[in-house]
Amino acid sequence: MPQNNVAKDDLKDRFDLAYHLIDKAESEGKMKGSIRAKGKCPNCEKAFSHLKRLGFICADCKTTPSRFYVDIFWKGQRVRVFCDKTGQPLDTYQRALNLQATIQHEIENFTFDISRYSKAELQKYWASTLLDQFLEAKLKTVAPSYMRAYKILVTSHKNFFTNMDVRNIKKLDIVNYIEHLRCRDISNKTIKNHIDNFKTFLTWLKTDIEILQLIPHFPKVETEEYNWTWLNTEEQRKVMILIEEDDRPIIRFLMLYGCRPGEARALKFKHVDIKHGTITVNSTFSGKIIHDRRKGRGAKPLMLPIHPELLDYLSTRSANALPEAFVFINPRTSGYYSMDALRKVWDRARKKGGLPKSLRLYDATRHSVGSQLAKQNVSTYFVSKALGHSNTNMTEKYMHSNLDDMQSVFEKLTLEDKIIGFKMKTETVTKTSPE
Repeated sequence: MPQNNVAKDDLKDRFDLAYHLIDKAESEGKMKGSIRAKGKCPNCEKAFSHLKRLGFICADCKTTPSRFYVDIFWKGQRVRVFCDKTGQPLDTYQRALNLQATIQHEIENFTFDISRYSKAELQKYWASTLLDQFLEAKLKTVAPSYMRAYKILVTSHKNFFTNMDVRNIKKLDIVNYIEHLRCRDISNKTIKNHIDNFKTFLTWLKTDIEILQLIPHFPKVETEEYNWTWLNTEEQRKVMILIEEDDRPIIRFLMLYGCRPGEARALKFKHVDIKHGTITVNSTFSGKIIHDRRKGRGAKPLMLPIHPELLDYLSTRSANALPEAFVFINPRTSGYYSMDALRKVWDRARKKGGLPKSLRLYDATRHSVGSQLAKQNVSTYFVSKALGHSNTNMTEKYMHSNLDDMQSVFEKLTLEDKIIGFKMKTETVTKTSPE
């Protein structure tokens, strides 16, 4: 059947249902309110005449109105409804008739809520309106380096959900959003970021603003497993030789501890205790701003022992340094390392060593420390503590480095000898068994 015929049949079914509900309500004397035309005839300024079930018309000029409303008395007050739940104005008589039937049904079932029909009230619940409020609230808490990405995500949500009432968002809407994102030819990881952020928005509506009672079920978005790259100790030593001498301290620190680059850049001498041999990592750079906390929700300060290979450098530098002085100084500016400057230090050494462009500083330091510790059979718990993870789930990704060790373990298992032994035993039994 052609698609337009299906649409016409669906429309006819809706009309029939509306007429049925109105007939039933009128026959039982329960019909609430009436349909009225908004305005008067533009030609003669007379009121439109109502032809029941047919519409409104000016008897003299034969003109018809372009706007309607449902006029009802509810809980002792007069209520005029000019739009449906989506904010669509009642621009046809049939649309007004359908809405009247819907309101009648809701009143009978005690589900009628006038705020869902007032455009001024509806705007308060539009996804676009609340997403603006959500963005404003979140930008006060997210890292500056993540602000741009957050704005992109929220803009995507607004473009899709626009003026949809957030109270009406269902699982099907989430599914449709996922399909919409897939049509944009973006990776599953990016799609997952969008969906996770939208779920954060709905959670904010439920817990912070208390608009939602329940959050709809979110389908799981499968993502490709990231192929972690890392360097072993020998490879790191070769790279260190290629690093310019004045830049080696911060790279050495990153390769020995596996801290995030932003944490190393923000490290100050007030965080270093030479006497007790400790370093406390409790701040990080985000863009050009220092935050007095580590990255990650609920991340706690991380106390680390001073590594012997850094003791001389730290002792010498701290002798005349003020508490607020940065531990690692960019020799080109005599100030702290910007992320861009640190990245350039790494890129120069990477190119000299013929390493692939895909090998990031993060891979050569933090990922490498986690992988090396895992390869040396350090427990997941202690790897997690060393890297400052809030839980061991984040640490599991480094366990891939055990594959070589597992290979040697599995090679100790074989069925060959067992099969030979079984054959020999079988042959013996066969020869000695009576005929």
